Amino acid sequence: MKNNLVDDFIKKAEGNSKTAFIYKKGRRCIKVSFDEFLNDVFLMNEFLHKNTSGQNILIFSYPYSYLFFVSIFSCCFLGKNIVIIDSFGDRKKTKAMMAQAELSEILTDNFTAPFGFLLPGKIKKLNVKGFKNKRELWGKIQNGKKDFLASENSFTPGRKLTKPQTASITTFTSGTTGVPKKITRGLSFLENQIDLILNNAKFSEDDLVYGLLPVYTLLAVFMNHTCLVSRRIDDCNRFNITMLLVPIKKVQKIKKPLRTVERTFLGGAILYKNETDDILKKLPASEITYVYGASEGAVIYKTELHRYWGNLFTFDEKSSGINVEIKDPDKNGTGEIVISGKTVIGENNRHNTGDYGRLENGRLIILGRKKYSRGEISFYNYEYDEYLRKNNPALKAAFSFYLNGKIHVAYTGYLKKESGIIYHHFPRLPYDQKHKTKLDYAKVIKNLSASSHPGF
Repeated sequence: MKNNLVDDFIKKAEGNSKTAFIYKKGRRCIKVSFDEFLNDVFLMNEFLHKNTSGQNILIFSYPYSYLFFVSIFSCCFLGKNIVIIDSFGDRKKTKAMMAQAELSEILTDNFTAPFGFLLPGKIKKLNVKGFKNKRELWGKIQNGKKDFLASENSFTPGRKLTKPQTASITTFTSGTTGVPKKITRGLSFLENQIDLILNNAKFSEDDLVYGLLPVYTLLAVFMNHTCLVSRRIDDCNRFNITMLLVPIKKVQKIKKPLRTVERTFLGGAILYKNETDDILKKLPASEITYVYGASEGAVIYKTELHRYWGNLFTFDEKSSGINVEIKDPDKNGTGEIVISGKTVIGENNRHNTGDYGRLENGRLIILGRKKYSRGEISFYNYEYDEYLRKNNPALKAAFSFYLNGKIHVAYTGYLKKESGIIYHHFPRLPYDQKHKTKLDYAKVIKNLSASSHPGF
C-alpha cells in the first residue's frame, strides 16, 4: 500500500529551505528547514532500523519536542505502529494503556529517560539522542531517499520490503468514565481524518502555527507551514504566531493575551460560561473555532466561540462527511448522539458518543454524559453544572452526576446547598489527566465509595 501522505511530504520537503520547525535549545533559538527535517527523519530511520525489532513503539520523548516529531515521521516511514500517551500521572491507567498497546519498545530522550520509572513493566527503552552520531550519514541519507522514492513500500534502509507495511498511530480516550480506550488509526485512515480537519480549520498560506495536538501538528507540517515547538504557549507572542491548534487546557495557561493570533482551532472538552469568558480574553484578536468531537470521530460539529458564549452548549455547523443522529429520542428530541461516516472509528464506521443531546434546526445541543445523566427526570449533568456555577459566585468548580438514584455534586469552593442533592466537598478536585478541564468521574466515585460517603 502506498502511503500518499509520506510520498507527498517528501516531494514537498526535499530541497525546501522554508523553516519547518522553530524550537529553543537553552537560550538559543533553532530553526530547521523542511529539507533539514527530512534529512533528520532519514537519519532516524537508519537509527531505529538498527535498534528496534518490534512494531508497537511508545514515543516517550519530551512532550511535543522536535525529536518527538522526528520520531513520529520516522515511524510512519518505517511502517511502525506509533503509540502516544498524553499523561503518565495515573500509574494504573498508564499500565492499562501500555498493556492494550502491546508495546515492543519505548523511545525516550535526555529529558524523559530519567523518568522511565513512571512506565510499568520491563519494556526496552531506547534514547533517540544518538540518532545523528554516525560517520557515514550523508551517503545513507541520499540512498535512503532514492530507495524510498523508487518504492511503493514504506522506507527501510538497505533493503526492499517483500510485503507492504502500513504505519498507524494509537492514542487513548481520557478514561474519565472508566479505563482509557485504545484508538488506532492507520496512515490511510489518518489521511482521511486530516482531510476532515483541514475542511474545518481555516488556514492562511503564511500561517505560523503553534500546535500541541499530534494529528493537527502533522497536518500543519504536511501543509508546509512553519511550526513552533515549545512547552510555553506564551512564546507565541515572541514568534508572532498566527494560528493555534491546541487543547483547551493549554489555552488556560496563557498568562498574557496572545495578540498576534488570528485563528484558533480547539476542542476536547465542554466549556462552561466562565471558561469561555477566560479564553476570549486571552485571544482577543482571534477567530476561535470551537469543536465538538471525539477520539473516534475527530470533528463532529463546530461553532465560533463568540457565538457559543451567547448560546451555551450549542454547535452550529456539522462537519462534512459526518452523519449525526439522535438515538432513542424522548418527546423533546433528546437522546444519545450517534455518529457515522468513513472517518469514524467503530463497527460499520458508527460510534455511540455517550453524550446526550438534541438537534434543533441543524444545530447540535450537548446536554450531558449519558452515564451520569437521567433522561426521564430531565437531569443532564452539563446543564446542571452550569446552573451551579451561575448561581454560586464563590464556587471554584462543580461537577454533577446521577448515581444510585441520587443527584451528586462534587465541588470545590463554596455553594448554596439545595434539598434532594448529595454534596461532596473536595479541597482539590481530581481532573482528567488528558484534558485538565473535565472531572475524572471514575476516580471521584471510587474515592467516595471507598470512604463511605452518603449515597454510596
